[in-house]
Amino acid sequence: MDTSGRAPTLVDVAKLAGVSRATASRALAGYGRISKDTVDLVQQAATKLGYRPNEVARAMRAGTTKTIGLVVISDFTNAFFDRATKAIIDAAKQAGYQTVVSHTDESIENEKQAIRTLIEKRVDGLILVPSSDVDHEHLNKQQLGSTPLVLIDRRLSGLPFASITTGDYEGAIEAVEYAHSQGHANMGFIVAVPQLAGSTQAKPRIPISTVEDRTNGFEKAIKKLKIKSTMLFCEDSQEGAEAAVENMLKSSSRPSILFTSNNDMLLAVLRVAGSLGLKIGSDLSVISFDDSPWAAAMSPAITVIARPVDELGRRAVDLLMQEIGSDPRGESLVLPTTLIIRESVSKAKD
Repeated sequence: MDTSGRAPTLVDVAKLAGVSRATASRALAGYGRISKDTVDLVQQAATKLGYRPNEVARAMRAGTTKTIGLVVISDFTNAFFDRATKAIIDAAKQAGYQTVVSHTDESIENEKQAIRTLIEKRVDGLILVPSSDVDHEHLNKQQLGSTPLVLIDRRLSGLPFASITTGDYEGAIEAVEYAHSQGHANMGFIVAVPQLAGSTQAKPRIPISTVEDRTNGFEKAIKKLKIKSTMLFCEDSQEGAEAAVENMLKSSSRPSILFTSNNDMLLAVLRVAGSLGLKIGSDLSVISFDDSPWAAAMSPAITVIARPVDELGRRAVDLLMQEIGSDPRGESLVLPTTLIIRESVSKAKD
């Protein structure tokens, strides 16, 4: 059949197969009482013509697109979000869904635009790493409609959404207690805080619940064990982090062990310690939040407070499938962290 260079339509398929348009539609969509011979005939005609169904139109008729939207920060040098994104995409695929990924660069305006766009594309549900813990007026019934949403990695107080996070508060306490058991009595903590300029020892408002949990856990353990400590909050940039680390390591009361709030802060510690001639695991012990292949492969390998990132991604998809289906629960899950002890922590020198 000559379609004169235009894309073949369902009418063309029906005509070639010798059936009605409605029969062709039912045969290709797999519903209704259609004989196998007719289904085969219609599918052969569609293949011969190179017919591709209009998935958008089909989705509008069916009320589902079999897609979910993932709104995440875009720093894929951060091993946590890199692995979480992959885990979500893989789990969604196993559930029969494709994933549309949008990033925010920790910008609330980018987040708002991403959510608007994904809803316009009629995704069946959303997984969100929120950029702000105070600006969430866009996450309302009017904006979201009937689109289910699951929060991942960060909590938003007072909102009814299902969420999945990790036990970073308890993880920080466990790590401090381990360092103390190794004789460390002077500890430092380098904390990255989005939107902070420069660095400060005064605790600022922290807009990310997981970072707040890590900070509070460290403070709780320090207070309980009555350990000398220095906390330094810095801007979330390479230059800001390295300046903060250098300031701490050049102090006359330099800590014997440094904790870092994420991989980027760990890299800053490694760079600055190297430039100052300090050997990790000997002159300076280090513990970081979040594991990564390079942290395990280094010499010495870095002790980490590992979060179950792959499980986090899978469980986020499970929660979203519940919300999309007939069993929405709005539940909140907290997965435990694991302290992985490696060679970057040595016994403190007397």
